[in-house]
Amino acid sequence: MATRDHDELPLFPLGTVLFPGNTLPLRIFEPRYVDLIGRCMRDGTDFGVVGILEGREAGGIALPHTTGTTANIIDFDRGGDGFLNIVIRGSTRFRIINTRRQNDNLLIANVTLLADIDDVPLPADFNSLRELLDEILAKLPLEGEESSRPSRSAALAYTLAQYLPLSVATKVSLLEINDPIELLIRLSNELRRLRQDGPEN
Repeated sequence: MATRDHDELPLFPLGTVLFPGNTLPLRIFEPRYVDLIGRCMRDGTDFGVVGILEGREAGGIALPHTTGTTANIIDFDRGGDGFLNIVIRGSTRFRIINTRRQNDNLLIANVTLLADIDDVPLPADFNSLRELLDEILAKLPLEGEESSRPSRSAALAYTLAQYLPLSVATKVSLLEINDPIELLIRLSNELRRLRQDGPEN
């Protein structure tokens, strides 16, 4: 798999995982992240979203997983309470090489950008995943109207994984898979486990 180095990428650790092509709303109030979003919007640059391995989202220092996704801002609004409301879209997967922490505790990483998955049309054997996603989106009227139903394997797996009650660690492990069929198989296995054991913590 081809990779390419990226000099530096500011990180936004979250208690969830952003997958390529997926969107995610964020409510920003910490000064370090308000400043980060302002710089990204001014300069037209991306930042990295990483799932939290240890720690918490707000007010502290979080240790991130080593695989994440670059994010670009597609919508922005300053609420009446002064907080920033943004919507981001995942773009490219990356792997962290090393990190450093700024004085304001913003985490900066040297990363390797990973090549996109060579996606393929969804095989008929996995039509049940498409049907499940349709059921989920039908219960979310606004998102269902705005979201196109993905027809390719990785895109569908990423979209479905966003809605399943899987742990951050499990979602990161899905993000790390490079083959679309392997991704579908792993997601199907996780779905069977959820039906047997219930949501992960």
